[in-house]
Amino acid sequence: MSDPRPLVLLHGLGQSPIVWQDLVSALGAGRPMHAPWMVGLRPKDPIGFDLAAAAAGLAEELELQGIQRADVLGVSVGGSVAMHLAVERPDLVGRLVLAGPIVRPSAGALRMQKLALRLMPESKLLDMGVSRPRMLAVFDALRGFDGLDSIGRIAAPTLVVVGARDRVGIVAARQVVRAVAGARLETVEGGSSLLNADRPRELAELTRAFLDEGE
Repeated sequence: MSDPRPLVLLHGLGQSPIVWQDLVSALGAGRPMHAPWMVGLRPKDPIGFDLAAAAAGLAEELELQGIQRADVLGVSVGGSVAMHLAVERPDLVGRLVLAGPIVRPSAGALRMQKLALRLMPESKLLDMGVSRPRMLAVFDALRGFDGLDSIGRIAAPTLVVVGARDRVGIVAARQVVRAVAGARLETVEGGSSLLNADRPRELAELTRAFLDEGE
């Protein structure tokens, strides 16, 4: 049996790479894992976020590390970056796990999220390891974003996971499954839009089973 491919973990909105600790522990030490900051969200990056730039930055990082092909698990906006990478650099992506990916966000939902972010105490943002201006830049980048324009070109085997409490995410997940050939959907009871934070063990179990199919 060949060694498992590296697994790249792309965090979601309002998160930093440290959020993956519980999921990494649940997956165990059987495969190499990488949880990078995405371009535009790293603490020293200029303020601003672009999905294409984030995907290109990830591709460059994988190539610099000598990783020719990796499996990718992306949550929320990390899922959107993962989809973009799978479309533009299919040679780099083995299997794809999308947890609550953002596909076609409504203007109303983005406005509500921006309002909630502006009302959040600075101390809480610091505890989360995120920057308010960077988060606002992500919301601005998602305005008018329509991932359905391209995701039909995804060739990687794809698993979509959604929390049962994530009503917006359920709609997006079904859109992805309809658009991506062979994609399948799993629902996590009690889960929200950020399954790596509130249901890491369940997400780890589904991810492990799906990745093992490709070994």
